[in-house]
Amino acid sequence: MRCKLTRIILPIAVTASFCCRSIAQDRPLRVTQPNVNTDQILSVSLKTTLVGHAGQVFAVAFSPNGALLATSGDKENVTRLWNTSTGQAVAAVEGTAPIFSPGGHLLMTINKKTVNLWNAESGAPKFTLTGHDGDITAAAFSADGSKVVTGSEDGTVRLWNAATGRNFATLTVWRVKKIPRYRIISRMWNVPVTVFVKFSPDQQTVLTNVYWEDSAAKLWDAATGSLKAELGGHTRLGVNYQTETVGVKEASFSLDGKFIETQSYEMVRLWDRASGRPIDDFKIPFLVTSFSPDSKWLGLVNVDNIGFLNLETLKVQPVLGGVDMGFLNQLVFSADSRTCVIGSGYKHYHATLIDVPTGRVRAKIPLVAKWGFDLISDYQTDADSLSFHPSSRFLLGVNHRSVRMWDVSNGRLLWESTESRDPATFSSDGKLLATVGKDKKSVLLWKVE
Repeated sequence: MRCKLTRIILPIAVTASFCCRSIAQDRPLRVTQPNVNTDQILSVSLKTTLVGHAGQVFAVAFSPNGALLATSGDKENVTRLWNTSTGQAVAAVEGTAPIFSPGGHLLMTINKKTVNLWNAESGAPKFTLTGHDGDITAAAFSADGSKVVTGSEDGTVRLWNAATGRNFATLTVWRVKKIPRYRIISRMWNVPVTVFVKFSPDQQTVLTNVYWEDSAAKLWDAATGSLKAELGGHTRLGVNYQTETVGVKEASFSLDGKFIETQSYEMVRLWDRASGRPIDDFKIPFLVTSFSPDSKWLGLVNVDNIGFLNLETLKVQPVLGGVDMGFLNQLVFSADSRTCVIGSGYKHYHATLIDVPTGRVRAKIPLVAKWGFDLISDYQTDADSLSFHPSSRFLLGVNHRSVRMWDVSNGRLLWESTESRDPATFSSDGKLLATVGKDKKSVLLWKVE
């Protein structure tokens, strides 16, 4: 699930980084590691606590080699860099929503209408990418880190050379109607567009979509900025049972680059990336679908029953054992593509672990979920966010009050900390886990064995 980047406008002192401190944990944490009858398969111990943020931490990101951790919060427009070996602060840089380049040499941060590129090891500034007229809603590095793509509320996407900071192409994705400054009421009711951007795995193509009305997803040449194809045609039954065109809400590449999937409220459409032609449509009663990391599966699709689409045979592997379709809002594949977890269940929210090749349900795990209600519907105010350990052996669940890990093979709870909360993430090798502390301002760095 993708979210709009949020930022707080506050002045910062970049040099304040070295006023931060990290402290070793000198008091016991409320950490539960259930006793099991078999050999212990998971050990999690606190390595250090990182202190320095003035407000709640909303983003944590490891560098590709796990040597650095970037964290950003809400009350200061700043990202803090930490050395994960020593727990020492490296630097504080302007901007939030940190993203490391694939090689780990650059750090990207967002500062409203601009993007900052920093030397990831020292925090020294490299480039400030300016030119957008609206707040930036999405940004990404190409697979080799040589290019940056940014999408903005101004309806444009810009392509940048990461080595020089030069903008070499600007794409008009959506025509934003500009409202005169004197029309104050109209400006107050104006709803900004959210532009999403992604590079293809081979870096030759940029995929864009706009969360707005009947807009199609589009493919652009990453070298020239020319439009290559439009991926639209989604429809649904509107008022009086009339068919109407609807926009693409989500779009993504398979990791091998052969396929593209586009989603609307009631449909998933699978496309052949090479020709830009649709392969098939699938009706879905939810807005959650994803490619597996090995690019062999697309899940979930609804063809008489729920299942995974085999992308080699284009046949559906049905799920055996039952999936609660109520409030289904999470679907995540493990790194080895053998396990999929689904978060669903109205009022009885839970995780369903599914063996992908066979479609059999392995286990169902009760999850934390809080519910609210307005005049239209019920909604979740807090729930476990699910992800897998890089080894694919453990499932991580994080919410506002706790962090837990379960055995993927049987759903057994292995570890829990009530001193931790969301967000949380693993290093790429799985040896470190970063969580936000119970106070919301500190970051706990855990050693995972």
